[in-house]
Amino acid sequence: MILDPEFFLSALRVATPLIIVALGVLVAELVGILFLCVEGVMLCGALFGMLGASYFGDPWIGVACGLAAGITAGLICAGLFVWVPADQVVIGLAFNIAALGLTSFIFRATTGVIKNSSASLAWATPDWAVDHPFLSFLFQVPPLAWLAAGLFLIAAYLLFRSAPGLMLRSVGQSVEAATSAGLDVLWVRTVAMGIAGGLAGLGGAALTVGWVHSFSDNITAGRGFIALAVVYFGRWYPGWTFFGGLLFGAGEVLGLNAQVLGGNSHLYLMVPYVLTIIVLGMTGGGRGPREVARPYERD
Repeated sequence: MILDPEFFLSALRVATPLIIVALGVLVAELVGILFLCVEGVMLCGALFGMLGASYFGDPWIGVACGLAAGITAGLICAGLFVWVPADQVVIGLAFNIAALGLTSFIFRATTGVIKNSSASLAWATPDWAVDHPFLSFLFQVPPLAWLAAGLFLIAAYLLFRSAPGLMLRSVGQSVEAATSAGLDVLWVRTVAMGIAGGLAGLGGAALTVGWVHSFSDNITAGRGFIALAVVYFGRWYPGWTFFGGLLFGAGEVLGLNAQVLGGNSHLYLMVPYVLTIIVLGMTGGGRGPREVARPYERD
């Protein structure tokens, strides 16, 4: 079953939102922010992505709306984490609860706009590629999966082989050294949170617009927290984080497919969450950026 191309495509479809959100978590943590509010930011992107796709009848507009919602939410979190600065754990969890209530309220207030949609971001396979299995397979890969792969390649270069990436990582490792080098820690973290929030919102839109084509209360179902585990699994490196997202996506598909075996379906749906617990246990000794969750106040 695992070698089945259909299984691989399903795993890609399921893993894409998780991979994009994990990249946002990676950016936030490298700059020293514990992105616990990622679940709420992803939920906002999921709602507004579906709102945009339903209202305008274009899934790509929905993706753009999810991205914009994520950037807005990320900047709100930046105001609380960076400029106040408030406790990142307490405010992060509070933001998730607030986002759950707000998105549920907006969802019920816009029932005339949001509707289940069969619109998909899947490419239609051109006639000239139908008779070529390999080309036909490539055209069946979700467009946002290609986008996720491209984002990780860009991130791997920018974060670890460019001056802006060095600047970002230096803030996450030592704010004293970064300040001595002339960096404005507050603004670097604010920009990074805008990027991280945008990616989390984009991942939310990939969930609703690119995969399930609908919205419901708490549709993210803990995927933001799973994205945190994916980053820890990847040891804060883009390549391993990408692989971790694929692994968790495959685990969720295995859980869904295993329901045909009968029994309590909820047991199979536990698979990705059990993987999360195992990964967090295995990576407990991993070293992340030293400034994560430490508030910074300008003298």
